[in-house]
Amino acid sequence: MNTLRLTSLVLLTLSMIACSSTPKSSDPAPLTEISETRSLKKVWSTSVGDGQGTAYYRITPVIDGDELFVASADGVVAAYNKKTGERLWRKNHELNISGGVGLDRNRLFVGTADGELVVLDRNGGKILWRAPVNGEVLGAPASDGSIVVVQTYSGLIHGFSLDDQQRKWTYSAQVPRLSLRGTSSPVITRGVVLAGLANGRLVALDVDSGTARWEQRVAVPQGSTEIERLVDVDGRLLLIENGQLVVANGYQGKVLAVDVRSGRPIWSKDNSSYVGATESLGNIYVVDAEGGVSAIADGGQNIAWTQTVLARRRLTEPAALSGVIVVGDFEGYLHLIGQLDGQLQGRTRHDSDGLRAPMLVDGKLLYVYGNSGKLAAYKVQDK
Repeated sequence: MNTLRLTSLVLLTLSMIACSSTPKSSDPAPLTEISETRSLKKVWSTSVGDGQGTAYYRITPVIDGDELFVASADGVVAAYNKKTGERLWRKNHELNISGGVGLDRNRLFVGTADGELVVLDRNGGKILWRAPVNGEVLGAPASDGSIVVVQTYSGLIHGFSLDDQQRKWTYSAQVPRLSLRGTSSPVITRGVVLAGLANGRLVALDVDSGTARWEQRVAVPQGSTEIERLVDVDGRLLLIENGQLVVANGYQGKVLAVDVRSGRPIWSKDNSSYVGATESLGNIYVVDAEGGVSAIADGGQNIAWTQTVLARRRLTEPAALSGVIVVGDFEGYLHLIGQLDGQLQGRTRHDSDGLRAPMLVDGKLLYVYGNSGKLAAYKVQDK
């Protein structure tokens, strides 16, 4: 990683997290007493390696069928029964895993801090092959079964054929001198690869050739300093309307819904964010960079509610289940917010080392992977 990109991590840390020397108004909001009406009941839990490591990774598990696959920064890759937590297999590899996990029917995909795409057998975790990608991988690779696409922190997006293990194409995006610590994870849908970029754009690439079909601005650089001009699209992309629309969040930009086929903007709302959005009950739920949680209603036309009591607590991407929105914070607390009114309903601590990775929802279960490697399934219950 070059000096400027490394500096971006330091500057992001200084600007986003509030250390003890900063003014009191910039400190994370303290947790206050709440009258809990809902809670999270732990269904099962385990520990996976050293979790997210120390380099601000957001390695995210993935679910397919009855299996949950997860990786850790120190090279552990494992599979669990999603309902019971029974470990199906576990492999220890000498890998510096920094992005993942992606999958298709037969394979798992992770990326490394050393600039490699690693392809593994999903039935046992054996490494099948690996390929250089010329940059640190901070998101999950994506596959449609015939191609695997991986995005790097250096602005490259590669498409590899799964038949012959050869690189089919490479797309290179202009990278600003300064950017946030992270990348979007590519999404393959309707014959295109969707990716959020550090230059504030959302791009759709032809899945076979890698040529750009369209680009759309999510955030526009403004201001006189490099920090003021940060515009990364780093959060997970959200497909809605049966995959017809993609929703992207931009730092110091907006939340934007775009038609996948044409690239035409459908609606937008101002919302600076470095995490993705979620959908439930017809609403789009977003977290802003200051820790506000909002429900966007009526096809992007209105804000149903905004909750700001968790300001500056460095919240995760929101998750929706059983009538609540759940967000995690830097101290490892899970906060339950009512989907209809935005009121805090409960709080549970999952991992004292904090939470960064997006959570997963499958049916009535919430899956949380903490920074220290604590992995657990929860269900929501009334108090």
